Amino acid sequence: MRALKGRSVRIALVSDIHANIEALTAVMEDIDSLGCQKIFCLGDLVDYGPNPCEVLDIAMERFDLTILGNHEEAVMLVAEDFNERAMRSVEWTREQLNSPDLPKEKRHKYWNYLDAMTKKREHKQGDLLFVHGSPRKPTHEYVFPKDSLDAAKIRSMFAKFDRFCFCGHSHIPGIYSETGKYGHPKNLNNGELDLRRFRKLLVNIGSVGQPRDHDTRACYVVIDGSTLQFRRVEYDYKATADKIRAIPTLPSMLADRLLLGK
Repeated sequence: MRALKGRSVRIALVSDIHANIEALTAVMEDIDSLGCQKIFCLGDLVDYGPNPCEVLDIAMERFDLTILGNHEEAVMLVAEDFNERAMRSVEWTREQLNSPDLPKEKRHKYWNYLDAMTKKREHKQGDLLFVHGSPRKPTHEYVFPKDSLDAAKIRSMFAKFDRFCFCGHSHIPGIYSETGKYGHPKNLNNGELDLRRFRKLLVNIGSVGQPRDHDTRACYVVIDGSTLQFRRVEYDYKATADKIRAIPTLPSMLADRLLLGK
């Protein structure tokens, strides 16, 4: 890949953490065990989960790139297409970031970091494109497995990038080809893929903090030269669910789905 010529840089790609500190802590331990030199986040650090401040602390210290997700946009700007339950979570997240129990400097640091994300809706690095949603609508459009059957959508999305596009948002990991094929990572040998075999690919890296492919484990991706690997990491999702249930403002379904991975 032109973007990674020369010395190989091992990059960890994370997305959709959703204020789940248990999941992020487990993933960070896995990332560190692999010796990744860079960490890119494709959005949705906050909202839905019980620990937005703790997740932001790690992001500000460790992430080399953070792209705007629709939940950062909702917290900072406008909650587009959010239902009543989702808005309750947005409002609670804002309250945590504005808590008078936090030092004023820390509150400002959180909001400045989120504000900087609003200016980063996509990132190009050589022949790699990083977005939250899709290459057509970087912040909001979902890419689902069923979209592999929509030839017009596939053509339109693939026309927006040079060779490889990485996204999150749907919380469902997978590989999409320009010929309309979808593959789940469970069908890959050790979750690995040789990118040199493909002219173009769109890769959904899944979700760290709220996986929705019926697997409760956190999901993220590592790029090492021409090798891509999906990583699944066990974490104490029951502890996260218990914390969500202990917060009356947060909808209980946000806890329920962690137990089911959906």
